Amino acid sequence: MDLHADERILYAQSPSWRSQFTLHLGALVAAILVGAIVFLAVDPDWIGILVGIAVAVVAVVLLWLERSRTKYVITTHRIHVREGLISKELQETRLDRIQNVTVNQSVAQRLLMIGTVDYDTAGDDGSRFRMEGVPRPQGLVRLVDTAQRDALESERRKAAIAEAEADASVRSRYERGGYDDPAARDDRPRGERDLDQP
Repeated sequence: MDLHADERILYAQSPSWRSQFTLHLGALVAAILVGAIVFLAVDPDWIGILVGIAVAVVAVVLLWLERSRTKYVITTHRIHVREGLISKELQETRLDRIQNVTVNQSVAQRLLMIGTVDYDTAGDDGSRFRMEGVPRPQGLVRLVDTAQRDALESERRKAAIAEAEADASVRSRYERGGYDDPAARDDRPRGERDLDQP
C-alpha cells in the first residue's frame, strides 16, 4: 500500500488466530487421532508421535496461510482491505466516506474477544468494508472514529490557514497601493471602475 506524504498507518493486521479457534481445536484432535493410530499400528512407537506432530504442524501452517491471505490496514486517511495471496482483491475508501459502523459478536466471539466490524460507505454503490475476526472490535471502531475526527480537524485547520493567507495577500495588496487611493482598494477590473466615474 502506497502512503501519501501526510499519511501514516494506524492499524495493520490479519484476522486473529482466535477466529479459527474451532479449526485449531479440530486440527489438534485430528493430529492426536492420527498419531495414536500410527502409534498402535507401527512397531517403533516414536513414529506415531512424529506423525502426530507433523499433522499438527501442517494444519497450523495451512490455517496461518488462510488467515494471512486477508490484511486490514487503517491509515490516517483510508481503510484498505486486501484478500488473496496470489490473485488479490483490494477494497479501499477514504475515512470521510464512512457513514455507519456495525459490530457483530456472538457469545463465543465475546469470550474470545474477537468480532466482525462492518463499515458502510457513502454513495450509491452501497460499499461495505467487512473486517472479520478482528481482536477487540470496539477498540477498532474507536480508532477509526478518532482518525475521522482528526482528519476533519486537520482539514479545518488547512482551510483556516488558506483563508488567513488569502486575507493577508489581499491586505498586502491594499497596503502597497496606499490607503488614499480608492482605486487601489477596489478589486474590480479597471474597466468596471471606469464606469463609476462621471
